[in-house]
Amino acid sequence: MFSTLDLASAKQSYFKDASHYSPSKSEVSFELSQMTGKDRGELLEVMISDYFNRKGIDAARSDVQDYDIDAYIDGHHIKIEVKSAMKSKKLGKYKFIGIKPEKFDLLMLVFVDPDCGPQVKTVSKREVCSKIEGVYTRNAEGYNVQFEEADNDYKTSRLNPVSTTWWDIMYNVETIEA
Repeated sequence: MFSTLDLASAKQSYFKDASHYSPSKSEVSFELSQMTGKDRGELLEVMISDYFNRKGIDAARSDVQDYDIDAYIDGHHIKIEVKSAMKSKKLGKYKFIGIKPEKFDLLMLVFVDPDCGPQVKTVSKREVCSKIEGVYTRNAEGYNVQFEEADNDYKTSRLNPVSTTWWDIMYNVETIEA
């Protein structure tokens, strides 16, 4: 009775401006918003790992470790944790949950922005330990950290994520080793 073209047309019409996340703003963010948190996280892990490989960094998603990606740079093994968060429509904040600094060397935060698409930022383990521990309360799942915007927001987070457009932090081993 209905084709996938009918469904795509109806979705495009329905989500045009009715939703916080819509294809007319950012198709990638809209698609990510339609997934469960687990599926979104795993898909972003694959996307980041693939990006690293295209840029000449040996990286692979890890299903058996306590972190998400194994990367090797100049003979150094780097454990990468990827966390993603959707922007709350009501509060306008991103909340990253389950941050466990002892499990990674580098934390990659993916701000799934409804207007600009996913924004990837990195934080070294050293930065996480110095800015989160003792300031935020840790629960059984780890630390929960909120940001007002994808841009550096020092007032609410105390954490300094940096833009990773060129991924240059990956080449500075002193920055990521605790």
